[in-house]
Amino acid sequence: MVDLMDDIINQVIQREGGSKATNKPNDPGGRTQFGISEKSNPEAWADGKVTEEEAREIYLKKYIKGPGFDKIPASHGRVQNLLIDYGVNSGPGVAIQKLQAILGLSEDGVLGPKTLEALIAADPIKVNNQLVAARVKMICKVVQKRPQQLSDLFGLVSRALEFLI
Repeated sequence: MVDLMDDIINQVIQREGGSKATNKPNDPGGRTQFGISEKSNPEAWADGKVTEEEAREIYLKKYIKGPGFDKIPASHGRVQNLLIDYGVNSGPGVAIQKLQAILGLSEDGVLGPKTLEALIAADPIKVNNQLVAARVKMICKVVQKRPQQLSDLFGLVSRALEFLI
């Protein structure tokens, strides 16, 4: 049986285009495979390619366990999935800061006990949809600052909107 984190990683890899390697000129991350960019993960690219096993390990370490997203309870599983995906695209710290802003907390980018407590006490559907809105706004601001990424706008916004409840 596939566990929840494996399932979430499968979904991220699917959204990232699977095993197909890309090297888009407007992608600030450089070469990418399984969604793992060369700029952010040069060690995975040391031999010129990323294996699925390496990608899964990076997702688990850097985008799930590292930021503490694995500590989010099942009652907030949709929010957890969204935060992981948001963190893959924008960095876990940014995703956590947006969550903290929605919860009315200090925005330190750390998913600590206060943030977890506030999240657990909040309506998961409301938090989820507010996070989607914050993500879409951020994507639009990024593209406004970097017009060369305009060709990616539809895909990035569509990806964020997949998480609406």
